[in-house]
Amino acid sequence: MMRYQYQCKVRAVDFWALSMYRTYHSLVGVCNIVFGIAMILLTVRFWNQSGDALQAVLFFACLLIPVIQPLGVYLKAKARVSVIGQGTELVFAEDGIHVTLGGEKERIPWKKVRGIRKEAGIIIVYTDANHGYMLTNHVLGSEKADFYHYVDSHIKQHASTAKNKDGVKE
Repeated sequence: MMRYQYQCKVRAVDFWALSMYRTYHSLVGVCNIVFGIAMILLTVRFWNQSGDALQAVLFFACLLIPVIQPLGVYLKAKARVSVIGQGTELVFAEDGIHVTLGGEKERIPWKKVRGIRKEAGIIIVYTDANHGYMLTNHVLGSEKADFYHYVDSHIKQHASTAKNKDGVKE
């Protein structure tokens, strides 16, 4: 019987990397890049012709996308990490996911697991449309690929058994 057991240790840098990955793989990221390049070009073009106040604004605008925005995202990630339960133990077994946090225990059957996704060196196991468990490369180690296939196969297996004879999900 296969099972995977991990201590979930999510760091602020993990949330930061995921957020930056999602931002720069979307239309918002493209707009950020265009804005950043435009600000640098405007600054180069008008630097000598502008006064101190405008130079300060141009300099600040040049720092906005590459420095200030990632710093803000990191500070938000740091605050997020401080409110999530650290030390969560996750056991992925044949009958589902066993979650232990402090003295609380819960079992999530495979039929309730909504999906699995790889993003930015992180595997997220979704328990509903907006929530899930993050397992990072430093937690998974060399088991990452095997773990992903294990969870994915269980999700697919239970999704197919949840269909009735008409092929409609129950």
